[in-house]
Amino acid sequence: MKRLLSLILAATLAACGGGGSPSTSASTPATPVVPASTPAAPIAVQATSYLNKVTAAAALGPQALPSEVAVGNAVAFGDFFQDGSYSMVTHTLEYNPQDASTANKFGHIHFYKKVNGSWGDHTSDILANNVGCLHPRKAVVADFNGDGKPDVLFACHGFDASPYPGEQMHLLLSQPNGSYNNVILPFTGYFHGAAAADFSGKGFADIAVVDPIIAGTPYFLTNNGDGTFTKNTTRLTCAACLHTQIYSAEFIDFSNTGRQDLFLAGSIDDGTGHVPNPFTPTIFKNNGDNTYSQTNETVLPTNPYYQTTLDILSVNGAIYTNNVHLTFDSAVYGYSDIEKIQGNATTQIWSNAAPLPNGWTWLNWIIPYQGKIDSMDSVYGVSVAQ
Repeated sequence: MKRLLSLILAATLAACGGGGSPSTSASTPATPVVPASTPAAPIAVQATSYLNKVTAAAALGPQALPSEVAVGNAVAFGDFFQDGSYSMVTHTLEYNPQDASTANKFGHIHFYKKVNGSWGDHTSDILANNVGCLHPRKAVVADFNGDGKPDVLFACHGFDASPYPGEQMHLLLSQPNGSYNNVILPFTGYFHGAAAADFSGKGFADIAVVDPIIAGTPYFLTNNGDGTFTKNTTRLTCAACLHTQIYSAEFIDFSNTGRQDLFLAGSIDDGTGHVPNPFTPTIFKNNGDNTYSQTNETVLPTNPYYQTTLDILSVNGAIYTNNVHLTFDSAVYGYSDIEKIQGNATTQIWSNAAPLPNGWTWLNWIIPYQGKIDSMDSVYGVSVAQ
């Protein structure tokens, strides 16, 4: 009996591998555990719309954009699909400013993803209602509802002919399920430009808009903390800004103080008398409390022939402006130039006197990329050393 019990115990220990747990036969290797793939972390949203622009530019460089962008100008980049890569948002311009019967022909918003080197339309994946405004001018990317995802503001100015009635802007707000809501903001103006900055660091960006016709002045839209806004006309004190030709705005920390300065620009006096109520490009330095005034400003030097400033960059202590000459006899944009500003001096580093490769005569957006100033749209073919 003792021998039988010993044999049973020995067999039991052998089955358990001598340690009380089942063993794996040497002839049957264990199935390897394959770790699940880790999705790429979403790209962080920067504190200002300007930083979102130049951060995307550093990663992407000039892009061959859809043809609709050349018409509408409203294009921006962000990690809209939250997959760790840059995607693109655009807004079409579909009406004719010379034909009043097209005044209800609103544009459409599109989201693109890059697959195998080409941009493909994936709007329906994240946006159900893609009807936009009539005349979009600029796409502004920032976090407007504090969820860490990029939202998009479209600055729109409405029918571009007298009496210039203006229109309301569209805001795409990110949702928990990954989609976007297309929201119309309850402010009407001739919003030719806008910029956004998160002054609190809490993900609720405020907006500065330029409206030279309806309100006749730039002003702020202060974020209520949920992607809704309150109009504020006290944060900028600027008598010289009233009823003048201001068309562009940007928030840039020009002095590296950690505070956002406000850049405003438009059409300057070109000496011909064609520009009523001109406005010289000006940096309004942050007063330290996110307010701005003429008592704390820097007026930039200009080239009077290229009298309308459309875009600005601040790179390595230098300022670059993208400007266009207005052909007043035909009431259309003429040719463009890029000016480099250091101190009180300005130097022209690029200009064109013939149509660009895409047939256009003027340049819309510029970006800094690998030591050069390039056109955002590679089809323009503009690239000049900084």
